[in-house]
Amino acid sequence: MIVLKRTLEMKVRFTKTELDALTKKARKSGLSREGYCRRVLNGTEVKEAPPADVPVLIQEVRRVGNNLNQVMKRANALGLLDVPQLRKALEDNRAVEKLIADTYTVPSD
Repeated sequence: MIVLKRTLEMKVRFTKTELDALTKKARKSGLSREGYCRRVLNGTEVKEAPPADVPVLIQEVRRVGNNLNQVMKRANALGLLDVPQLRKALEDNRAVEKLIADTYTVPSD
């Protein structure tokens, strides 16, 4: 991973209204004003930070997916359950996990 050191500085002047708007948008995204500006300048879509319970939801979806995966492996080894149906449930779980993560996570700088 390449680490970029930000050594250059640029001064920008704002009106009170502009600075308040920038601060509000940055807070909603969970970023610093500087981080928010860099992302906007780089053309990255900046989303609001997720509610506090979203990381817990993602963790729970992953836990359920891991449990499904273990059950599917065991059922397949023993020839017991409907493995295609379990595989579909696992795929659905992973799709939900990806949807939640894509919706609520912000790429790092």
